[in-house]
Amino acid sequence: MSFASIEKVAGVPIVLRPRAEAPGVSVGLFYPAGSRWEKSEEHGAAHFVEHLLFKGTKKHSCKELSREVEGRGGDLNAFTGEETLCLHGRVPSGHGARLVSLLAEMALDSTFPADEVERERGVITEEIRMMDDQPAMVAGEALNALLWPNQAVGRPIAGTIASVGGISRSGLMGYWQRRIQKVRPILVVAGGITQKEVVATAKKVLGKSGRECDLEPTPAKRVASKTVRVTAVAKPVQQVNVALGLYAFGRLDPRRHALRMLSVILGEAMSSRLFQRLREEQGLVYSVSSGTHLQRDDGVFYISAGLEPGNLGKALGLIAEELRSLAEKGPGAAELKRAKDYATGQFALGLEGTSQQMFWMGDAMLTRGRVVEPKEAIEKLSAVDVKAVRDVAREMYQPGRISVSAAGPEMSEGMLRAAALPLGGG
Repeated sequence: MSFASIEKVAGVPIVLRPRAEAPGVSVGLFYPAGSRWEKSEEHGAAHFVEHLLFKGTKKHSCKELSREVEGRGGDLNAFTGEETLCLHGRVPSGHGARLVSLLAEMALDSTFPADEVERERGVITEEIRMMDDQPAMVAGEALNALLWPNQAVGRPIAGTIASVGGISRSGLMGYWQRRIQKVRPILVVAGGITQKEVVATAKKVLGKSGRECDLEPTPAKRVASKTVRVTAVAKPVQQVNVALGLYAFGRLDPRRHALRMLSVILGEAMSSRLFQRLREEQGLVYSVSSGTHLQRDDGVFYISAGLEPGNLGKALGLIAEELRSLAEKGPGAAELKRAKDYATGQFALGLEGTSQQMFWMGDAMLTRGRVVEPKEAIEKLSAVDVKAVRDVAREMYQPGRISVSAAGPEMSEGMLRAAALPLGGG
């Protein structure tokens, strides 16, 4: 039996995984409306619009929308990424159809009250200030800008205080109309609801969804370099937060499975190389981690850590040693087996709940146009061999593909460049 069924109603793809035994229903409306589609003068518009979709429709006020869901024991939320805007929620079984209706109403019939726009402008400004007070996030945003300068994919999703302050109500409504009202969403439902109920509801509430063909975002443009590139932000804090980014590839590249194994081996668990060397053996960090951020056309493999400024050079030296070792030799067979067991186990556990299933299916549909069977995903991870991991590490671990950002006390680019010499900083 397939993990999910897919059909179209009024041109809208509906992805459904009914589970009669589930006590709840998770619903998501996924739009290709993330920050990558913003024009330069719209920086922060996608995230701003996400907030405003909760502020009232032609039928319900802001407070009424919340009560409609919370009064049924559920919750309502949303998120904005570079390539996705998603409205989602969860309610007890028996209320799924009502949740589908409310999400569609928010997406298609929001009114953007002028007073709410100005109030939310202040809320988002405080959100940006809150993120700016977190050095790890500052380092991450600085790394993103270094990897993809002067383009939407490299800008903060929430915008800046200046850009958010400069977007008019009409500009926000223009973005909403262009990227949500006139673009077909993907409706994803998982949990205690029948296919018949979902389809009947979708016909009523999504029939006027947009019909325009979607456009691809502007391709990401890398920076050509022969040396490690650095950027530093001085912050009056005790730790320095450092982030390394290595150019990788897009989300559909078959090498992504080998890249996941590389990430697990380096920094995704307590038994990983970097956790063991930097924390357990050297006591240099409280946390160190690795991961991937892959988009349609390109992506990055990253490593991040927080530590005392005087230990930055030593930590980057140890990171360079592990990257170099994997690029030259690859992982050991037993080490790779443990990484596979971890990755496939985490994948299976991640699909336990209806919300996790909903998010996974929605992401797969937006990215690939289909829901990948869990068995297929596990088989591809399990098929990765030592050579595949080594080849990916070897391709990425080159000075011209490495960028490093840091946020910390009295941090300067000169200090960071000197600390990054073990990476091939030149």
